[in-house]
Amino acid sequence: MRAERIATRLQRAEPTDLGNVWVLGSTCYDQALLWDRLGKGRQAVSAARRALWAYHWLDPSKGDPGRVREVLAGNGPEVRDDAPSAPADLMAHAADARARLARLLAKYQRERRPGDASNIDRYRGRSVAGEVDLLGHDAVGVYEVLVEASHYGQEDLDRVKKQYEAALQRLY
Repeated sequence: MRAERIATRLQRAEPTDLGNVWVLGSTCYDQALLWDRLGKGRQAVSAARRALWAYHWLDPSKGDPGRVREVLAGNGPEVRDDAPSAPADLMAHAADARARLARLLAKYQRERRPGDASNIDRYRGRSVAGEVDLLGHDAVGVYEVLVEASHYGQEDLDRVKKQYEAALQRLY
């Protein structure tokens, strides 16, 4: 939690430094897993949402599988020169964050309270099931294209599919 506070302070102090956003996303992503392993659902989901917010900010496809190929071809939104990683990696990290959030939302759906909504327009205003489904669909769709058009492999896609399937099993 201290690392997240430091990363948040850095990001606020230097909002144009994308490296700080990357560190914040990474810290929150790992924190979500730790909270989950401790059985602290609300904290896990909250950390996963913060991780997705950070990675989504950096993601040139914004989670839309239909935009991944054009981003990789250099025809999509321009990735800043000071981005902390290559476009494929930015999209992959965001997809992983979407898959983790989908799994955690489904696992801890009964702990959801008013105000626990998404901080990203694409997912806002949906039921838990609707948000989980779209998050998982986006994560898998992004990785399907990344496997075809970049250095990512089938094991990466399988990992994300497994999380999405786990989320769906909890919901239905």
